[in-house]
Amino acid sequence: MFHELIRKSIEIEENAVNSYLHAIRILRLQGVEMVDLEKVIKKVAIETLIHRELVKALLRAYEESLKKESEVMKEIEELKPSAREKMIIVKLLKDHLAIESEMISIYRKLAQELQYPVLRELAESLARNEEEHHRVLTSLIEKYEK
Repeated sequence: MFHELIRKSIEIEENAVNSYLHAIRILRLQGVEMVDLEKVIKKVAIETLIHRELVKALLRAYEESLKKESEVMKEIEELKPSAREKMIIVKLLKDHLAIESEMISIYRKLAQELQYPVLRELAESLARNEEEHHRVLTSLIEKYEK
């Protein structure tokens, strides 16, 4: 069902982009001087194009995640670290915690800079997701420091 919905949304977004671009051509060919209307259509067309590309990326990310999920989960389930390995895990997690903090900061700055609301909201969502990663890693560090 997910794949069908994604494919349908890509199809609709592609149709919408083509329709908006066609509307701009028609306005120009007819000599219609509606700068404000053309400006709005261009904005919506560009944002629709962004939607289409984001949905395509969503499908690729989802499919890739499904491939990797079982592989990652198997490795995690088999993990029974010794005391020395726990120290290494904690160090690696702390190193990654610093990376997560930097990613949060970058996504927040990016959200402030982006002109299109859908991309700005995506960057904000990514920052919130990185904050969740930060909490999860902090929890793991506490677990392995015991």
